[in-house]
Amino acid sequence: MMAYLLRHAPSGMDIDEIGFVSLEELVEKLRNRWPELSRADVKEIVEEDSKGRYEITKRKVRALYGHSIDVEPDLPEVQVDLLFHGTSSSAAERILGQGLKSQARRKVHLSVCEEDAIEVGRRHTPEPIVLEVDAKRARKSGIKFQRASERIFVTDFIPPKYIARLG
Repeated sequence: MMAYLLRHAPSGMDIDEIGFVSLEELVEKLRNRWPELSRADVKEIVEEDSKGRYEITKRKVRALYGHSIDVEPDLPEVQVDLLFHGTSSSAAERILGQGLKSQARRKVHLSVCEEDAIEVGRRHTPEPIVLEVDAKRARKSGIKFQRASERIFVTDFIPPKYIARLG
C-alpha cells in the first residue's frame, strides 16, 4: 500500500517534485486501512525493505524509484559498467529491436546482478530472459545512470546497441 501511494497514487497527499511527502500525511493515509499504524511502523518498513525502495528523513518519506506519477527523485548519477534486465521472451525480442523503454514507469529499472534480474523477470514469466546492458559504453555515449538503491539503477532509455541477450 505504501509503495502504491508513494509511486502511483498519492490520493490527495501533498507530494513534492522529487517525491517526498510528509511522514505524518502518509501515516494518516495508511491509518484508514490500519488504524493502529504508527510512525515507527512506517520507519521499520523503510529500514527493512530489502529492495531499498524508500528514503525517510525526520519528517518526510518517499519512494526512490518505480514511479508512474510525475516526480523526479534527485538520485545520484553513477558510473557503472554492467547492468541486467529480466523480462519475458517476447518482451526481450522487442527490447533487442527497439531498446529498453520505461513503459508504464518513468524510468527503466536495471539490476546489478543476474540473480536479481531473474527475480524481476519472474514477475512476468516463469522462464525469464536476462538481458545484459553495457552501461560503460552507453555512458560514454551520454546515457546517464542513477543509483536508486544498492540493487537497482535507473535511466531514461537504452538503445538496442548496448543490450545483449544472455544464454
